[in-house]
Amino acid sequence: MTGINVTVFTNHLCDGKSPQCQDELYKFPCGRATHVPQSDSNDVLATIRAESQVLGWLLIASIMVFNLLLICVARCNSPVSYLQLKFWRVYAQWESDLLESYMADHAEKLAERNLKSFFQQMPPEPVTTPPNQAWEKISSLYRFSTRDQYYSILHKYVEKCHDPAEARDHRMSSVRSDGPDTANPSVLAFVDEGKMML
Repeated sequence: MTGINVTVFTNHLCDGKSPQCQDELYKFPCGRATHVPQSDSNDVLATIRAESQVLGWLLIASIMVFNLLLICVARCNSPVSYLQLKFWRVYAQWESDLLESYMADHAEKLAERNLKSFFQQMPPEPVTTPPNQAWEKISSLYRFSTRDQYYSILHKYVEKCHDPAEARDHRMSSVRSDGPDTANPSVLAFVDEGKMML
């Protein structure tokens, strides 16, 4: 701030100080001002620190007020009531937690089935796995609609898009390449990480 070449600002900082204050203002932070008393330099630096603190708190307060107004406007114009929105958040949290639990449990069972089949050299037992199309549908972005009462894309899939016949046809489908020379998608790089760590 001492390097800003604005006359009004420098006059404000050097008001009541020595005449050389404005000329050597930029030297104050380094302590190299030779023609200005040390007390004047300390006063100017203290003023800058105090004003920066005030500006910082004003910025924080303005951001908080802006966020509060934004929340108020969003709540007032919300297509759902406060209690329904509260329920929605609780549902979303439960769905996320249970999804993690279900995925971990299903992955463990599938891995155990595969290892058991490998070490015992026997055909694997059938395990129901959602097809790729199902994973893609529940991974898409959720879009709110006043006509539909869905609290998540998974909720919408279960209510509308779940087709048991199609699911049976694609039950054991996996990510496959179209040919022997097709490169593996970069998102599947984790598939070989286990082998690289061995």
